[in-house]
Amino acid sequence: MGELRKNIKELIVESGSKIKARRSAEGWFENGKKKSKEKSIQATSNRFLPGKIYVFRYSPKYIDKLPWFDSNPVVLALNPVDNNDLGINLNLLPIKVKEDMLDRIYETYSDEIASQSVGGRKNDATRQGMLSINWEESKAYLKAAGYDFAIRQYIPSRKSNQAVVSYENWAKIVLCDFADLNGTSYNELFREFTNRRK
Repeated sequence: MGELRKNIKELIVESGSKIKARRSAEGWFENGKKKSKEKSIQATSNRFLPGKIYVFRYSPKYIDKLPWFDSNPVVLALNPVDNNDLGINLNLLPIKVKEDMLDRIYETYSDEIASQSVGGRKNDATRQGMLSINWEESKAYLKAAGYDFAIRQYIPSRKSNQAVVSYENWAKIVLCDFADLNGTSYNELFREFTNRRK
C-alpha cells in the first residue's frame, strides 16, 4: 500500500465510513472553491500542466453527435496535444482502478511531488509545478487494464469553472464523485468497455 492509499484509508477511518469520507471530501472541495484564502483548491483558467488534477465544467463542441459525455470531468493532466488539453478523466474509471493508478503515480513521482510541496508551494495548488508524467506511459498502463478510453482531449475554450487541486489533497479528490454523465450511466459505460476488452 502506497502513501495515497494510506491517506485514503486514514480519511475513511476518521469519517467512520467511505461514504461519509466521500461526503466530507466533496464538502471540502465545494467550500474550498468559495474561499479565496484556500490555496489547496484554486480557480484557474490556465492550460493543463501534466501531473496536476483539475475539476471543471465541460461543454463538448459537437454535443449532438456524441453518444455520451461527462460535463464535470475530474482530470489527471497529461501533455497537451495539438491545441487541446489532454488527460485521464478519473470519473470514467472504476474506483479501484482509479485509486490503484493514482497510488502508483504518487509513489513513482514521490520525489517530484515532494519537491513541489516545500516552502511557499506547500499545499498551494497554483504554485506547484508539473510532474514529468507523459501520455504514452499512461496510455500503456490503462490499455493493459482495458481503460485507455478514459484518456480524453478537451478544447480549452469549452472548459469553465476550472479548479486545480494541490498534490497534498489527492486523497480527498480521489474520494469525490463529481461525474455528470450525459447519455449513459456508470453501469452502461463499464458494461460497454468490459465487452470491448473481451
